[in-house]
Order: sequence, then structure tokens, then C-alpha cells
Amino acid sequence: MKKNLFMPMLLVVGIGLPQLSWAMCYRITGTNTNSASNYYTEPGKGTAASWDGMPDGAGSIGTLPTVVNINNSAFQPDGTLLATGIVPMVGNQIYNPEQILFRCQAGDINNLYEYYATNGDSTYAGHVEVGTAAGLPQSYQTYVPGMALRATNMLTGEYYSRYWKARQLTNLDTDSQGWLLVKAKNFSNTKVELFRLSTSAGGWGATSTGIYPQSQPATYIAFKGPGFSNGLSVGADSNSQYDGWYGYWPGGVNLYNRLYIRRSATCVVNNVTPLVLFPTISVSQLQAGATVRQPINISFNCQTGSPANSGVTSFTSGVAANQTAMGILVNPGNAATAASLGLTSGSGVTYLVSDNYGTDPSVATGVGIQISRTNGTLLNLLSSLSGSVLGGNAAGWYPLLDDAVGGGVVSGVTTYNKTLNATLKALPGKTVTAGKVSATAQVIIQVQ
Repeated sequence: MKKNLFMPMLLVVGIGLPQLSWAMCYRITGTNTNSASNYYTEPGKGTAASWDGMPDGAGSIGTLPTVVNINNSAFQPDGTLLATGIVPMVGNQIYNPEQILFRCQAGDINNLYEYYATNGDSTYAGHVEVGTAAGLPQSYQTYVPGMALRATNMLTGEYYSRYWKARQLTNLDTDSQGWLLVKAKNFSNTKVELFRLSTSAGGWGATSTGIYPQSQPATYIAFKGPGFSNGLSVGADSNSQYDGWYGYWPGGVNLYNRLYIRRSATCVVNNVTPLVLFPTISVSQLQAGATVRQPINISFNCQTGSPANSGVTSFTSGVAANQTAMGILVNPGNAATAASLGLTSGSGVTYLVSDNYGTDPSVATGVGIQISRTNGTLLNLLSSLSGSVLGGNAAGWYPLLDDAVGGGVVSGVTTYNKTLNATLKALPGKTVTAGKVSATAQVIIQVQ
């Protein structure tokens, strides 16, 4: 009797084991039309393509400027923000939003996570935290002396650190078989900040310049699910815990061969006309070719002599490498609208159009703002800082000292003033409609 009771219990356990071990996710690296396969990619439910994860050299700098200038501590005190940008998981790297990276069973819905950390086992890419003492917590030493990097997960708002953090993946798409589809769009974008910090020793020479030569990614985004990166845990040190590297880790920040370092004397903006207010003009006047114009006054300081230019190469105005240029940067949404209207030249845009152009009925359409020098020469406007450096006039960069008038010199710093003109006018080939025009642009001074 006891024997008969015992045997069914063994059989039940034996049947249960295969079900428990069957729970698994599958890495999708190509299209599979076999609906019986665990790697099935159902038509219309997403895309599939080969992807390599995050080996050395992989990753992105996203919208970070491609050139960063490291100056002396007098011109760039500790804590100065050198550059910032967004590294997206889609659009800027190899992924499109609908690319399926992993396919998981419905029962795994509460067991799928994005893990993120700095590259904790790399001295110059996430091992040495140098920012806390300067009030910039979780800023890590880079290969460049004097420059630290801080990364922020844009969905959680948390800084990356060398100790793993996690975010549960939710709101996942499914296919008709009920499988969960972990797509590129489900992972977080990363904000990157580069700071001037003398405590960041770096591995390069103190005066080294050129393209960033160290191949280690600065941050990683890892996928954890049944069968993938199971050894990762919240709070574990990425210096020693890297289960799954690198094939299961789809994203990361990497400066390698993507960022140029300069050490040149340059300039900073003191003041820009904060508000350019155009007088009212009628639709009929604009349609007939009338315009309204207002000046933009810009004041800036330049390191033209000693001691201001100590430790850096001499200041030169221009658009070639190591020279200082000025550009007018348009907000991304406005730049995209201008591009959709065909208002482009090179990689820049030719008009500043209003916020909410074409989507808000109270906003005037068929009109835009052109920026010009005082001699009437029209300027292209910067549509982005990413990839625009060394793009010259076609990108929206112009020699800084064009039309500038020098003033006083104090301790090697010369003050300059220049004026540009903003002109409101009808867009070529467009019908003008009545409404308001409101837009923002930034004056950017940058070493090329």
C-alpha cells in the first residue's frame, strides 16, 4: 500500500521537471518563418536582424558633440559641463524600434529585466568614481585626463554606477502565439554628461589630443531573463559580475573612435539678446514679399593671450580643426519641421520655424526666420551638434570673429561684440496663414 502511494508521487515529480526547465527566452538574430520554432518571428509583429551585443569598440555617443575641448582650470573650473547628449537604443545604433532581440514565453512576464552599469572592470571606463567630492556623484574617470563621464538612465532617472541596477521590462508586445517580444524600443535611452574634473587622472598624456583611443565601453545595458545573464543581481559589482557579457547585452555608451579631444584656447558667450520681438506684420504684406528685421547682439570673451591661454594652443577663429567657430543651434523639433518643409542646405537648415508649426492652429504657417550677417550674407543654422563639427558653413558653422569688434583686454581675455540680424519673412513657395511665431535658438561657440 505504501509502495503504491509512493510511486505516483515520483511520477508527478518526473512530469513536473520538464515543464520547469522549459521556461526559457530565445535570442533572435534573424528572420525565422517556422511557426513551430522557438525562434519564430511572426510577420507583422516585428523585425529581426543579426546583432553582436557589446564587444569592445561597440556602442554609441548618440547626440554628444563629436569634439570636446579640454581647457585650463581657470577657463574651465572643476565641474564645468563640457558636453551632454542622449544615447538612444534605437535610431542611433544598429536597431530600429521594432527589432526583436529576445522572444520569451508568456509565463516569464515578471522575470524580464533591463540591467545597467558602468564598465566596472575597466580603469578608464567605469571603475574609478571621481565626481562625488566635486558634487557630481557617479561621475567616472575616462581615458582623457581632466574629463569624467556620468550616465543617467532616462526612464528611472538613476545614475549608472559600477553596481548593477535594474528595471523590469513591461508593456511588451506579443505575437499571436502569446510569446513576449522584447524589442529594442523596450530598453532605456541614456543621458551622457562629460565634466571637467582635475581628479580624473586618465590614461592618456596630459596634453594628448585626437580621436578617443580607448576601446572599452563606458556603460552597458544588459538583458536578464530565463537563460540569459542569470548571474546578475541588483547591487553586484560590475568589476567582477558580468554574467552574459557581451552577447546578451544589447546597448552601451562608447567614446572610442567617436569623440575628438582638443586642447585649444577658445571663447565663451557672455550675453545674447534674450528676446527678439518682431513688430506685427500682415499676411498680405508677407505674401507680397515684405519682411521685418531685428538685431541679435552677442558678447563673448576669448583667450587671446597670457595668462588666460596657459597650457592650451593659441586661439584662432575659423571652421578648420582646432579653430573656434560660432553657430546658431535650432531645437530638434524645429529642425525636423524645417527639414520636412525642404528648408535645408547641407546638413543645416535655412530657416527657424515656429514651435508647433503645422500642429497648432494659432501658429502662423508659411513664415520663418532667417539669420544673416550685417552684410546680408545668409547663415545656415545648426540642426544638431552631433556629427556637425568640421562640417563648415554647410553644417551651420562660421568663423567666430566674422564681424566681431574687439574691446578691452584683461589678463589675456579679450571681450568681443558682434551683431547678427533675424528676419521674419514668407517661406518660399508656401502660403502664409495668420498666427503667432515663437521659437528658441542657442548661440554655440565651439572648437572644431
